[in-house]
Parts: sequence; structure tokens; C-alpha cells
Amino acid sequence: MLERIRSGTYRHEDIDVDAMNALSLEAMKDAPIDVVKAQAAAARTRMLQSWAALPETMPEAAFWIQKAGAEHYGEHLTRLRDWVAELEAARSQ
Repeated sequence: MLERIRSGTYRHEDIDVDAMNALSLEAMKDAPIDVVKAQAAAARTRMLQSWAALPETMPEAAFWIQKAGAEHYGEHLTRLRDWVAELEAARSQ
């Protein structure tokens, strides 16, 4: 998204984040955890490079940077804790 912002092709209304997440999940569902971690690290590095390449931080860019940060993860923390509890319960059965 930061590349789109920099190049002037970004349109917020065209983005379906849930659909993008579903595609990523499908593509990576069988990947070993070490591959997932490596790709996550590479994606973060690329995001930081793209952010640094922007001439200024526009509101659209700030929105996407926030989506990759702790505040956004905090929005999902309750569900993540519930999921961990479900996994632990299933493991103990």
C-alpha cells in the first residue's frame, strides 16, 4: 500500500483487507513456521523501506503503518487469547 501511495495509485475504497488476508492465509497455510517468520521479517523490512521512501508521511501511509503496529495487534488480543485457550484445551483432550 505504501508503494501505491508513493506512486499515486492508492485508493482506500478499493482495498478489501479481509479478502487480502484470506488470500495470504490460503497461500501460506502449509508453510513451515520458519518460512512464515522469514517472510514476515522480509515484509516488515520492505514496509520500512517503502515508508522511508515517501516524501512525507501522509494520513493514508500513517493508517497502514498503524495497521502493522502494536496498537492494531492490541485490537485482536482478546481473540488471540481465546484462540490460544482453544488450542490448549484441544491439546489436553
